[in-house]
Amino acid sequence: MLFCGCNLTGIGEENDLLRPPRTTGDEAEIENLISKTAPKGYTLKYPKSGTHRSAIVMEDLDGDDIEEAIAFFRDKDSVTGVHMLVMYKSEKEWRTSADFETETADVDCVEFSDVDGNGSQEIMVGYTTFTPNVNFLSCYKYSAGATETIDTGSPNYSAFYCGSLDSSGKSKIITLTLFSPEHEAKATMLEYDDSKRTIFAKSSVGMDPNTVSYKNVLFSDLNDKIKGVVVDGANATGEINTQVIYFNKQLNVLRNPLAYVKPENPTKRNSLVISADTDSDMFVEIPTVQPLPNVKDNNTDTPADLVTWNAFNSNAEKLNPKKNVAANYAYNYSIRIPEEWRAGSYTALNSEDKKTMTFYSVEKNKLKDKLFEVRVFDINDWDQAKSGEDYILIYRDVRYAYTFINYETDGSFSQDNDQIKTAFAVLSEIAV
Repeated sequence: MLFCGCNLTGIGEENDLLRPPRTTGDEAEIENLISKTAPKGYTLKYPKSGTHRSAIVMEDLDGDDIEEAIAFFRDKDSVTGVHMLVMYKSEKEWRTSADFETETADVDCVEFSDVDGNGSQEIMVGYTTFTPNVNFLSCYKYSAGATETIDTGSPNYSAFYCGSLDSSGKSKIITLTLFSPEHEAKATMLEYDDSKRTIFAKSSVGMDPNTVSYKNVLFSDLNDKIKGVVVDGANATGEINTQVIYFNKQLNVLRNPLAYVKPENPTKRNSLVISADTDSDMFVEIPTVQPLPNVKDNNTDTPADLVTWNAFNSNAEKLNPKKNVAANYAYNYSIRIPEEWRAGSYTALNSEDKKTMTFYSVEKNKLKDKLFEVRVFDINDWDQAKSGEDYILIYRDVRYAYTFINYETDGSFSQDNDQIKTAFAVLSEIAV
């Protein structure tokens, strides 16, 4: 899957420089072209978000295996205008293709995507305004030494992403807009029109107006036939929810069904769990989170979160559970819950120091049998055999040893040692 985007999750660095460092070869020629365009001096402008953070970006735009160069800078005496200089190499010499000057506060982002489906990469540039989280989008097309503007209508956005949503060969652009007094919270799908040679807004859908930032955005297959955009966003208190945006061909509209579930979005959660492909099936899974049962005879331990990983069912527009895991966020690991364990019949408690997660069977809101426990040791203590008991190693890294003891070897809740080992996963592997 090809996916690129400019978002609010990265932190832009104030890296504007009056002059670039001394360079040689191609870099020196590119620097000379910039200097000729701005003979009185210039300030390089660094994109604040996205995957391309350099003021001079190299990219093969036309698929000939020779990179073109795009440079962003401001004239020394200017306070608002930003140049985008497109350069190409011909007969071993760097030449200027075009110089576009835009009245803008700064460069938000630059990305490359094949929006017209001809195999080349268009230049997608987001420019900032003086209003926080409000940017506007421009598009440029390079071919045979010439660069032209593709009309986009300069739509406002807070973040934008490019990727394939169908089999047309054309990348779509999804713009996300956070709520403000001047703008509604919405997602918009932009598409290239072959006859008019412009980019237009094909469909829009409302988004959660309480979202203030995007934590994670994925272009993904939702099933064998549908692709979509999965957005994990946070509100002002840090609470996260997930919205799934996809284009419904039958209705010819963009959809965002989870945002409108009553009484509330089922993915609403206080833990930093983000959507991901957790089982390498090429489909993204969406988390729902709730604490495991607390019990009357527990005083100090904390019930672990039960994270349910769900597939998105586009036909019913709902979540279908795939697997459950108990999470320990302090030491970044999870344990997969056996499918045969019935909800409410078990719990997992994290100790006060978070180093031990103990699984119990539960009956009538009381702890019954201790099933197994997972214990984390500092790696030095483990290497020096300071565990004090017969813990079995599951996994180790440079800081910790993750171990377990199995107490229940028969009965309906019993798991053998290999089952416990394979149920373990570090959270970075499952994107919690």
